[in-house]
Amino acid sequence: MASIANAAEDSVSGIEFKYDEADYDSSSKSLIVWVEDGKTELSLYASVSGSSTQQDVTANATWKSSNSSVVKVDKGQLTGISKGTATISATYKGYTVSIKAASDYVYDQVTLTNDGSEAPASIDLELGQSLVLGLTGSKNGSAEDVASDAVWTTTNSSVATVDEGTVTLVGTGTATISAKLKGKSDSIKLKVTSPYQSISIAPVLADDLLEMEVGEDEYSLTASVIANTGETIDVTDKATWTSGNAKIAAVEKGKVTAVAAGQTKITVAYMGVSKSINIIVRTAYQAMKLTPGTEVHLLLHDEPLQIEAQVQSNAGTAPITVTETAEWKSSNVVVATVSGGKVTPKAVGTTKITASYKGVSRSVDVTVYPSVEDLSVDAAVIDAFMGDEGKLPKVTGTTFDGQQVDMTELTSWSSDKEEIVAVENGSWTAKALGEAVLTAKVDDLKVQVPVTVHMKPLKLIPEVKDMSVILGQEVALPSVTVINADGVEEDVTGKVQWKVNSDNVVLKNNTIKGIEASTVTLTATYLNKTATVKVKIEQEIVKLVVEPAVLELNPGRSKSIKVTGYYKDGSKVSLGSKMNWTVSSEALATVKGATVKALAVGSGQVTGTYQDKTVTVKLVVTPKLKSLVLSEKSAKLSPGATFAVKLQANYTTGESVDVTSSAVWTTSKSSVATVKDGIITAVAKGSSTVKATFEGKTVTFRVTVK
Repeated sequence: MASIANAAEDSVSGIEFKYDEADYDSSSKSLIVWVEDGKTELSLYASVSGSSTQQDVTANATWKSSNSSVVKVDKGQLTGISKGTATISATYKGYTVSIKAASDYVYDQVTLTNDGSEAPASIDLELGQSLVLGLTGSKNGSAEDVASDAVWTTTNSSVATVDEGTVTLVGTGTATISAKLKGKSDSIKLKVTSPYQSISIAPVLADDLLEMEVGEDEYSLTASVIANTGETIDVTDKATWTSGNAKIAAVEKGKVTAVAAGQTKITVAYMGVSKSINIIVRTAYQAMKLTPGTEVHLLLHDEPLQIEAQVQSNAGTAPITVTETAEWKSSNVVVATVSGGKVTPKAVGTTKITASYKGVSRSVDVTVYPSVEDLSVDAAVIDAFMGDEGKLPKVTGTTFDGQQVDMTELTSWSSDKEEIVAVENGSWTAKALGEAVLTAKVDDLKVQVPVTVHMKPLKLIPEVKDMSVILGQEVALPSVTVINADGVEEDVTGKVQWKVNSDNVVLKNNTIKGIEASTVTLTATYLNKTATVKVKIEQEIVKLVVEPAVLELNPGRSKSIKVTGYYKDGSKVSLGSKMNWTVSSEALATVKGATVKALAVGSGQVTGTYQDKTVTVKLVVTPKLKSLVLSEKSAKLSPGATFAVKLQANYTTGESVDVTSSAVWTTSKSSVATVKDGIITAVAKGSSTVKATFEGKTVTFRVTVK
């Protein structure tokens, strides 16, 4: 069986093939291989000097086929490519053996059939008709049904689909249905037309344009088709009505509802014919105004606050008060409730009060504070200079249980001498030399802050606000300029006093040296005027690596970004929470530390910087699926009949989407009923369960065929 081609190594004395005798044809002295019908296994064993046991060397040998277009070989596995013969050889340790392999098709041909006869090359059909194809495989004059074993395909699934020979007509046009089995195939061309000439929408609209306003009653449309026989048929309830954007206008069985301002299309389709009209939805009002319209701050024990709502009509007439008729909503009813615009504080926290009226809306933020027993400010005295302005001090209240609460937004300020120090819009202004007392008041509590207005420099300006100091390096302190009240600028670099808030640096007269990696603050003081410089002390970063490159989130979900910094000395450090992160859109997501929290559906990017190096992460926020709902739960059909069921996906964002064509449809018994994109076709008597699966969720539909 084996022939020796070269001298072998002393340890190997010969090689031989081993195979399943059932794969060998003794009459042709060939291994039999079938095209597209599995692989024929051929093993190679080596005899070793001094051993009675042969070694399997199939994976280590060199394999060749004399004609790889007929039979291919890979580590002893023979694959039939086309009809013919080839010589398969294997070489190992200087020995070579060969064997003849014959490849053939399982069937001489496969033929499509219809109603027991050979199917034509092409056929004309109308939507609503059915077509069941069979497939016969022939070999040496004998034939057998092989429809269930073949691979069925369609060239145009929007016209026709096929499942084990059962053809479902979906739309008008042409499609070729093919069946392929073990290297042989056959096909039939379909031409599918509609049984109807056209479909029309009534009432007939000028320029096919429908105009509506938000809040207006639904508008009813009807649909009629003209059959090829000339008959006119009302199909309003049977036809498929769709909106190009259901967030602007929704439609169901011809009834159109205006949802929000915008423009879209309403389309009706039935059995291959369709018609569309344009729809424009407008709001009856330009805008809404709330009074008060800025932020609202309340104490928990305060009386309810009345917010008034007005709208401005498109005609520009006098505003209309809609306080009583508007729809009011609190984003957090635990903190405050709202009814007819009246806001009642319920608990400490924040909420957003929103009024909506016929397509226009407005919101105001409300903060509710606890009751306090004492007040304090973060500035015992204020030294100011004439013409200076500053933010009023932070006011802190002490609650009954000793908690400290920021009451700044709820504080009302006054000055006993407005001509010296004036108070307005959360700031104080020094107007003249002298002294004044500022009084902060919250409820019945008061706290005072003395203010002295001096003649003094206007501003102390360092040349930089941020510095980066590489660990161990000595860097010159920044220069400082002062601007006096008369507008004269002066270099006071040699006169300022520098302080640092950490012992991680060595501060000299003119230089600063970092001795431990950290972030410190330098403060320059000159005549009671100060300026600060943030200093980062660290090793030099030569590379930043970010993970992941893409963040995929649902609204309300969070995920952290990992950033690794590589220092010049080769060490690395985690920098995720130390990066300066920004989001391309504040409405899309927020970043806290290294954690990104998705807010709304959309896409953008998160950018982080460190030591003047930048990394970017792509951000994709998609809605989370809440539930799947079928338009119907069951159907009773006759063989050959079809039934269309729609699948609606409801998301946590409140959005509902028709996902009929996107779902995966399966049937428990294809011999009873088949399904494709929600179109169920009854095949034979019995019952079957149809399943629709989308984004990990599944719903079922019961089909009974009688």
